[in-house]
Amino acid sequence: MSRAAARAALIHMLPAHLAAAGVKPDKVFRQVGMSLDDVASGKVVSRSQIHHALALSARSIGMAEIGLSLGAIADPAQLGPIGLAMKAGATAETCLQAQIKLMPTMQSHTAIVLQKREDETIWTHRLVGDDETCWLLHEGAGAFTVAMLRQLLGDGWAPSHVSFPHRCKGQRARYEDHFRAPVSFGDQGAMRIHMKRSDLSTPLRAKNSAGFRFPDPTSQEPIGAFRPSASDIDLAVRRMVDASLAHRPVTLSTAARILGLSSRTLQRRLDDYGTPFEQILDDRRHQLATAWLRDERISVTEVAMRLGYSAPSHFNRAFLRWEGRPPIDYRREGVSIAPACVE
Repeated sequence: MSRAAARAALIHMLPAHLAAAGVKPDKVFRQVGMSLDDVASGKVVSRSQIHHALALSARSIGMAEIGLSLGAIADPAQLGPIGLAMKAGATAETCLQAQIKLMPTMQSHTAIVLQKREDETIWTHRLVGDDETCWLLHEGAGAFTVAMLRQLLGDGWAPSHVSFPHRCKGQRARYEDHFRAPVSFGDQGAMRIHMKRSDLSTPLRAKNSAGFRFPDPTSQEPIGAFRPSASDIDLAVRRMVDASLAHRPVTLSTAARILGLSSRTLQRRLDDYGTPFEQILDDRRHQLATAWLRDERISVTEVAMRLGYSAPSHFNRAFLRWEGRPPIDYRREGVSIAPACVE
């Protein structure tokens, strides 16, 4: 499993993009164990969570090429040192080199190099140790890099070729229209942007570099491997459980995959914290069931469905175990019937 970590600010543009498409951002982020506050604060999360947030967003809005849109609208200031570095050099090449140097402040397990071959320079970007779910982040990184180079070199600038390590998931024509260059897929584990060497060495116009300084690499600590606290893991799993109950409750293996952990590691961490996965799921169902049963507007069958039970009888058995009586009796005997308010 990948141990890569990244600041959630890497996808700072995603909430607004989802909202504009009519998708509730919080719903998407909770399904991967994150919150909107995590994004706003730049919290360090598993890079796997970012991959899954992007994939879920692509499915939610029906756009496989979402990475291109997000990369193009990213705000460099929101990305901290790696974003500011793109405005601080005398040439585009020095800006790119500064970004490479500062990348560890934004994410771990990333290998980026600028390769020079005769009259060509190649930006090679690898996400080390990540599985096939990383494709959208590769596309977003490519789109952001090209967008920033266009700001530096002029909107008419275009690379000579762009390649991605994965197979094409969207419409190839959209990629070529976006980059204004040939685009290929399946390129040996890395995203590559091929550029004219002379473009990168041309002195930038004064307005692009005046007043900017290279960010201090020590101003933000480099990110190491993803080592979440037990409380962070517990909170992430609870968010996933809440977000998935009404459809298909998240499983231990799915939660582990989203967090970039093995199922055994996730179970052990939760057990050590005193909240086994099954207990988290069971406790949350119990809490929501008693709250919703206090609201007469919600039928017992609907409560069962909201909690992810395939049949009311399964819910009845669980509720009998929790409360010692069937849900219909709990409602009748119950406790003040009033509209429920559940956080």
